[in-house]
Amino acid sequence: MDAQSHRSASVIARDEAILDAVSAGLRRYGPRKLTAQDVADTAGISRMTLYRAMGSMDNAILLTLTREFARAVAGLRATLPSGPTATGADRLAAFLGAGARAFVESELIASVMSQQPELLEPYLSGRLGRSQELVVDAIEELRQAGLRDGSIAPSAPSSLTLLLLVRGVALGAPLVRGDAFDRSCAELAGVTLAALRAGIAPVPQADGPTGAAPSPPTAPVTIA
Repeated sequence: MDAQSHRSASVIARDEAILDAVSAGLRRYGPRKLTAQDVADTAGISRMTLYRAMGSMDNAILLTLTREFARAVAGLRATLPSGPTATGADRLAAFLGAGARAFVESELIASVMSQQPELLEPYLSGRLGRSQELVVDAIEELRQAGLRDGSIAPSAPSSLTLLLLVRGVALGAPLVRGDAFDRSCAELAGVTLAALRAGIAPVPQADGPTGAAPSPPTAPVTIA
């Protein structure tokens, strides 16, 4: 490994250690009580190094959340239906339903949303930000797979519209707790699947090896 590669690896390791420290601090203290000194001590660096690497504590928190989103997206995709019978539409609908649940179940996101919501507000009302761009990219990739296999109609909702649906269910979680929220996630997946398939003609089912139309039902047999 040359000097440049070694330095790059060292910087990556340092930044990962900082994000790990922020993640642990958010879980322990919350965003308002977490200090730069807490993060620096946990990461084994100075505060000056922390600020050189992250710019600010707010930026360190946002980068930690971005990493959380990236890991969640990868984890969700690894659990999607697979095999010859799993269509692109099935996989996308499952991803959206599970995505809303993952957002709500994340300790990091819950900590920031409850204690410092203004940190995320610009990304909910003004722009997407890198975290949501990761989700949109994953949605679009799954959507394109469904378009290719014919399970998603060309007129299906856009990836951005689907993201907004997930956000709506996730941010509405405080209104529907417990089993009601699980039902909302399941309904999100069901409604999405129907919307993705809208306009696709059903495939006629052949009867028998010749593909002949099914015979009309015979009258029921009555035993006296």
